[in-house]
Amino acid sequence: MSTRRYLLVRTAWQVGMLFVFISLAYVVAWVVPDETLGHDPGYGGFLSNLAHGSLGRVAPVQGAGLSSRPSVDSIVWDASKVTLSLLLVTGVFAVALGALFALALVRAPRLRPLVRGIGFVCVSLLPIWTALYLEVYPGVKWDLVRASGYCPLHATQGFRCHGLGPWLSSLIVPALALAIFFAGIYGRWLAAAYRAGAAECRSEVDEGRNREEARRSVRRLHGLRFARLLSRDFAFALGFALFVEVVTGLPGLGSAVVGAARGTDAALLAGALVVGSLLAAGVGFLVDVTCAVVDPRFRRF
Repeated sequence: MSTRRYLLVRTAWQVGMLFVFISLAYVVAWVVPDETLGHDPGYGGFLSNLAHGSLGRVAPVQGAGLSSRPSVDSIVWDASKVTLSLLLVTGVFAVALGALFALALVRAPRLRPLVRGIGFVCVSLLPIWTALYLEVYPGVKWDLVRASGYCPLHATQGFRCHGLGPWLSSLIVPALALAIFFAGIYGRWLAAAYRAGAAECRSEVDEGRNREEARRSVRRLHGLRFARLLSRDFAFALGFALFVEVVTGLPGLGSAVVGAARGTDAALLAGALVVGSLLAAGVGFLVDVTCAVVDPRFRRF
């Protein structure tokens, strides 16, 4: 399949899926609840507002004017920055831990049963429970890490702290809770990719290809496959992160969804769901397109 055809088909597929998820966001926010706060713009009005880049305004507070109602756009995009920060740190931790597991599986055969057992336990743990344990013991009882709350990188109104150190410390507990789950998966994947890559490299050399070129080709192929795996897991990690944020007190999309659901603020709930869908779809689309452009073997469905 040519690059142009792949891009057209992939774009059409992504637009269709986004339309489905955006429609579901409207249904969850305005159709399912028995009672909601805020004016229902109607399905057509909701889509029209999105086409103009507007997610509406939060539900009115009694006695407050229109000027005191912040836009949903500003709330959910600020929340998405917190969620993306969490997922960025989670990705670093998960890949690093997964690489350590893979190294032990490949280089230490005697430790293989132990490492596999640890990986199985990691995958079996739900991130929300892991976050609770990490928050209670290393955070509250042992005072080793910051238990809850968030510190942005730059000084921001409404936050008491900022800077690289406080920012990272506020993300350690939730990021580890998510990373432990994915590390078990990545460890076994990387170990299997290493063995498969070595076999593929030997096969290409036997067919007369230069050893260095064969290594580069195999590394590129498995590197792109791992990038696609990370992009697929981004959507799952985003879903897990919504729950972990609530447990650890991060003002991300999870807190926005819970706050909107408790207050039956339909516009805010729909906006958070739409932005979450856009982030998940955007990351997957960009990675898939990049892989297809770099290597023709990824231009298929």
